[in-house]
Amino acid sequence: MRTSLKVSAFIVIVIVAIAGFASLIPQVESPAPETLEISGNLSGAELAALGQEVFESAEAACLTCHGLGREGLRAPDLAGIGAAAADRVPGQPAEAYIRESIEDPCAHVVEGFDCIMPQTLLQTLGPAKVTALVAFLQSQGGEVTVTLSAEEAEGDAGSSGGGVGVPGTTAEEIIAALACSGCHTIEAIGATGAVGPDLSQIGARLSADEIRESILAPDAVIAEQCPTGPCPAGVMPKIFGERLTARQLETVVDFLSNLK
Repeated sequence: MRTSLKVSAFIVIVIVAIAGFASLIPQVESPAPETLEISGNLSGAELAALGQEVFESAEAACLTCHGLGREGLRAPDLAGIGAAAADRVPGQPAEAYIRESIEDPCAHVVEGFDCIMPQTLLQTLGPAKVTALVAFLQSQGGEVTVTLSAEEAEGDAGSSGGGVGVPGTTAEEIIAALACSGCHTIEAIGATGAVGPDLSQIGARLSADEIRESILAPDAVIAEQCPTGPCPAGVMPKIFGERLTARQLETVVDFLSNLK
């Protein structure tokens, strides 16, 4: 009886310790995703205006890679995409091409670029915001044909996706879901990005705490050298503290810490 009590007490202590550690994991101090007023009574122009808010938001992070009226850092210029989309896939309307490019970005990769766009935008934004984003992109040189029903808007109003972390449990799966290979070289997993610093031996340069900070607050300390010269600030998205669960974050930190 006394042994059972000791075992039970030990289990309780371990659980409390784990919970306490999880609560100490730093998270990005960033505002919650903006709640947008979405209804099924919006005109095409109004839906496109709403989509522009989504496009420019940190939640969608489109401007991290894409340009609008200028070449993006690592993704195509989207100016005129509403007109160009109509000719990209014969027989497929512009609306369908744009939506598929958002929800399944590797389905249509523009020549000269790689498929680095995260395949989780539908999960992150929710269907209504994706529809608004489609409307905005259609408006770039084309006609807005997409609509949003009242039922869709009501069911998805204020949604910011699943909010339960990106897909994946292993470091490789999580890194793939975040599209880290679009920017970073990581030899251990065959990633050959040429925008951000090489992470192949990051564990030899930074401690686990420093790596964690670089993920959660990427502008806190800027790496000195990137493949094309000094690393600029403001390139890496600041949303990973919201996108990752505590377990996923620590999985990635542990993996990178051991790259030496």
